[in-house]
Amino acid sequence: MNTAFDKPRGRVVLVVEDDYVLASDLASNLSEIGAKIVGPAPNVEQALKYIDDSSQIDVAILDINLAGTMVFPVADELSRRNIPFFFATGYSRDVVPPRFADRIFVEKPLDKSAIYDALSDCRRSIEKVAGGQKNLILSMLSRRESEIIRPHLKPVQLIQGEVLEQQFAEITTVCFIETGVVSLVAASLDGRQVEAGLIGREGMTGAGLLEGDWRTPYNLMVQIEGTAQRIDVDSFLRLTHRAPQLRSLSHSFSRALGIQISYTALANGRYSIEQRLARWLLMLLDRTDNPVLNLTHEYMSFMLGVRRSGVTGALHVLEGEKLIRSVRGKVIIVDRAGLILKAHGSYGIPEAEYERLMGFPLSGAKSAGKNTVNHAPIFAPPIRGQKGRE
Repeated sequence: MNTAFDKPRGRVVLVVEDDYVLASDLASNLSEIGAKIVGPAPNVEQALKYIDDSSQIDVAILDINLAGTMVFPVADELSRRNIPFFFATGYSRDVVPPRFADRIFVEKPLDKSAIYDALSDCRRSIEKVAGGQKNLILSMLSRRESEIIRPHLKPVQLIQGEVLEQQFAEITTVCFIETGVVSLVAASLDGRQVEAGLIGREGMTGAGLLEGDWRTPYNLMVQIEGTAQRIDVDSFLRLTHRAPQLRSLSHSFSRALGIQISYTALANGRYSIEQRLARWLLMLLDRTDNPVLNLTHEYMSFMLGVRRSGVTGALHVLEGEKLIRSVRGKVIIVDRAGLILKAHGSYGIPEAEYERLMGFPLSGAKSAGKNTVNHAPIFAPPIRGQKGRE
């Protein structure tokens, strides 16, 4: 047990609960054992005000549904301030975002001993991994889940051109990408190929495993060399039963990847080569934070599914507009905000959906290149009546 809460006397507890009787009983029970109560707060606005106004909050107890409004903005603010909390609710874990899937749940009707145990245990349950992780999914796991998965992870090098998953073959390992970029390459029966999606440090391989599908319809190929943490499939699937946050984040990433793939199809069908290239460069930049990308014209033409001459022409256009510089074997991002505008609406929705589903952004999405101070939005709604192709 966490000794910080074994003796709650003097501890400051924020209570967020919209049921007056239940909130009063909870506050009374906590006061009896020496805790100091902030609140109760019946809604999100009042809870956020208590957080801002209180000089000390040691722990918070959150009902999930506050008169029809979910409590998650309060949970996010508590997380930002590193204040431990747990949910006291009639809801199941399925309703919470992945970032909170590993938090303690106390089911209603509330039992005194369950509340006291949660007060003792909740701080440890939210501690993050010491030293951090390069992969965003692994970095969001609680210390408990990190300790569960860490012994099964093996660091590996990702070599450019290496195939991590073979089309129609059985998936044997899952890789949490740390650096570098992996491409999902769709290949037709007659051998034609095009890149359908990208995975970098924001995600993992093995999409479909949690749905019981052990085969992949794509070739999963390393596009930019880097590193990853690898785990065998059997261990991964066993661990997801013990690690609800890992399972929830994995599910959400699989959904986000599917959205990205669908918008790649939209870009391929409705946008010009220059617009598609701008989108693709932005996606790489999001996953590397390095404005210098080692890319040949031949490789870009293969990934975009266009002729090499088309890529060369598109690069000249972007360079002429001072968005990039292209030198032998390299593309240097000069103006990220300008690339977003050039992408003409083909970039932004999958990135926003990733943040919605995962609860945190692609960390590279707000940096890059020479003009990092440009605050152009990641996603701007398309103008009605505007045609996709130029």
